Amino acid sequence: MNPFLKKLQEISRKKERRIIGLMSGTSMDGLDIALGRFSGSGKHTNFELEQFISVEYPQEVRQQLISFATAQNLDPELLCIWHTQLAHVHAQYVNDALDGWNIPAQEVDLLASHGQTLYHAPRHKHQQEAFPNATMQIGDGDHLAHLTGLITISDFRQRDTARGNEGAPLAAYGDYLLFSDPETHRILLNIGGIANFTWLEAGSDRFPPLSSDTGPGNTLIDAATRQHFDGLTYDKDGGLAARGKVHKGLLSCLKGHHYFQQSLPKTTGFEVFHMNWVRECIQDSGFTLRAEDLLATLTLLTVETIADDIKKIRPGDEPAELYVSGGGAYNKTLMDGLKEMVAPVSVMPMNKLGVSADAKEALFFAALANELVCGEDTRLHLGKICLPD
Repeated sequence: MNPFLKKLQEISRKKERRIIGLMSGTSMDGLDIALGRFSGSGKHTNFELEQFISVEYPQEVRQQLISFATAQNLDPELLCIWHTQLAHVHAQYVNDALDGWNIPAQEVDLLASHGQTLYHAPRHKHQQEAFPNATMQIGDGDHLAHLTGLITISDFRQRDTARGNEGAPLAAYGDYLLFSDPETHRILLNIGGIANFTWLEAGSDRFPPLSSDTGPGNTLIDAATRQHFDGLTYDKDGGLAARGKVHKGLLSCLKGHHYFQQSLPKTTGFEVFHMNWVRECIQDSGFTLRAEDLLATLTLLTVETIADDIKKIRPGDEPAELYVSGGGAYNKTLMDGLKEMVAPVSVMPMNKLGVSADAKEALFFAALANELVCGEDTRLHLGKICLPD
């Protein structure tokens, strides 16, 4: 028997497993690396976040990833090369993180890699009924396993689409495993490049729980900041937006996008909500506005589209708790607007549940790796196993 297959069996029988989760989201700005300690499985999963680090991509890596996601025609050779190259970049970050934490790789059981989404094409988007839901992530799992020496779980979204689902948002699986509560309605909101939420109804065994993308999170805000303010990559604390005035005409035009009228659940991505779409709306309508006004308008677009969808799923006036993760959790202007629009729902930071806003999604994929290796619920079995040499 392959010694790593034997090791996989041993890992599945351990009382505790140490698993690294990797996440690079739609912002394409870097890699989140979370080391978690797990015991149990399913709704009886227990976890502890041991270590976390976020590593920023060099500018040339980020620009290449964005160019893939926005290009009309892709160079197949370049895409092939970067599928492998990004795995080498991620492997180096993982090895450096372990060195920095003074943790030998031999003390880690599994590595779980989401990869970098370049394109998301559910059937409702590509509109070709003869073709299935599709999604593409790069960062080859076999190279990761070879370069880190760790058994690697990758391609989580592919298994979901193979079952006829849309492959996103997978946050629903992680939220269900780690944050369900028998007595309290919880809404787990992640404001990354795209914003998504999971509705965890108190005491419900519904699986999968309702989870949906709401639309743009930070992606338009960040892109507009880079475009209009030299040297800035994001609107820190929402300070620039706070100096602007919302352009109601542009906001109405943007909210007229057909995506916002779709029923829940729904998925979207960077390929739909990008600055070319915003510029077209501005040009077609003849609007004139300052850069700060644009940021104020894009920030309110994120707030209102999130709030609109949350209002659709909350039953009456029953109390609910909303926990926010992702980069948007640090945008004061965005968060102040959200708290006002979803009241009386309580809005709290993710760390109230024992996980930082930044680490949550990377930890999710570690939890899904734990589930694949030792969980009994096959509905939660996602990913492919890649063995080291």
